[in-house]
Order: sequence, then structure tokens, then C-alpha cells
Amino acid sequence: MSTSSSSRRISLAPSIITLLTIFSFSAGAVYFTLKTLLPEEGRQDLAFPKTFQDVKKLYTALARKDSPDDFRTVICYVLTYIFLQSFAIPGSVMLSVLGGMLWGSLRALVLISFCAATGATICYFLSSILGQAFIKRYLSHRMEIWNKQLAEEKKNLFSYIIFLRVTPFFPNWFVNIASPHLEVGVNVFYWGTFFGVAPLSFIHVQAGETLQRLSATDEISFFTIPNVVSMALISIAALIPISIRRKYTKELNKVE
Repeated sequence: MSTSSSSRRISLAPSIITLLTIFSFSAGAVYFTLKTLLPEEGRQDLAFPKTFQDVKKLYTALARKDSPDDFRTVICYVLTYIFLQSFAIPGSVMLSVLGGMLWGSLRALVLISFCAATGATICYFLSSILGQAFIKRYLSHRMEIWNKQLAEEKKNLFSYIIFLRVTPFFPNWFVNIASPHLEVGVNVFYWGTFFGVAPLSFIHVQAGETLQRLSATDEISFFTIPNVVSMALISIAALIPISIRRKYTKELNKVE
């Protein structure tokens, strides 16, 4: 019994060491990039934004009109967002809000979809190379359940991946690490993620753009036409996951 347990730990050890090495190198590379490329105001307190106040501080530091470093800001933003997604680190929501403040809804939404899909795909490949032992040891039951659902949705796999991103039936980290081991193709995974994260990201970037408009004037008037339209669109987008979940639940009940 002890021999079996120790052999399992040994089989996990090389993957864990490799993953920690990759993580440490990636974190160092991102930190060095931020220290090098960010304006001085943004370098003073390097930390992932956790509150709206943190987002406002970063926005103030990065959105100076006289700053010649716009492309550097984009590079820092993209690298940070992809890093968070690659290692399933919380914090991307506030970065999405920051993106809406910096670039407006449309440009920020496309950029965030790209970053989320790219980071998730890196996680996909990391799991494909290093995750086999971990999945067998800790996630085998979940994998069996999801494998049955994937078999039922094989003809509509692209739509199903989008559905999983929009609704929280399975956490995103699980979808990322399980997909390569259940024959979900990388193209379907990437583009399903790209379009699937858009509805919730739209809510976040709209919140950021609304905050930017409200902070851009000394006279705060919430009930302007742009703000009311923005909040209406946010409300509509928020109903999308609920509608999809209800429809999917009804179909499951019919099958049963």
C-alpha cells in the first residue's frame, strides 16, 4: 500500500517540478516586462487590481493623453492577462474592467477574447504535456461524467464549448485541463473559448467604459443616454447565461 502511494507521488513529482519551473519563469518574465515598459506611475505599485479603486489607480497611471507608451501598455496588459489565464489565477475580471476603461467596449472585448482564448489554450497544452498523472489521480470521476456529455454533444462540440464558457456547469480551469485528454481539438477549443467568454466579458468592459465616462467629468450625471444604454445592454447580456441554462436544463429533462 505504501509502495503504491509513493510510486504515485513519484509519478507526479516531475510534472509538478516542471510546472513550477515554467510558472516561475513566466512570472519573472511578466514582472520584468511590466517593470521595463510601464510608465513610472504604473511601476510604483505593481499588483493585480482587486477592487474598483485599484482599477481607477491603474487607469490614472496608464491613460495619460501625453503618454507615448500606448503600445507598451497594450503589451503589458496582454502579457498579464494571458499569464493569469494560463495558470488559472483569479484577477481577470478587474483586468477586463480596466480594459473597458482604457480602450472602450469593442476594442477591449476583442482584446480580452484573444487573451482569454490564448491563455486557456496555453493551459490546454500544459495539461496535455504535464497533466495526465494529476487527472488520473484527482479528477477521474469528473472526467467520466464530462466524457459522457461530450459524447452526446460530439456533433455540436463547438457550440457546447461556447455554452460551457457562458454558463458555470464546469469551472473554466477544469475545462482547460480536461479538454486535451478527452479529444477536444485545439481549434474547436480556442475558438469556442474566444466566442464563449464574450458575453460575460462584455459586461465587464461595459462597466469599465461606464466608470471611465463617469470619472471623466467633474459633474457626475448617471442618467445620460450613453450610460442608460450601456446599463441596458449589460442587463441583456446578463440574461444570456440564464436563458441558455434554462433551455439546456429543459432538454436534459426531456431526455430523462
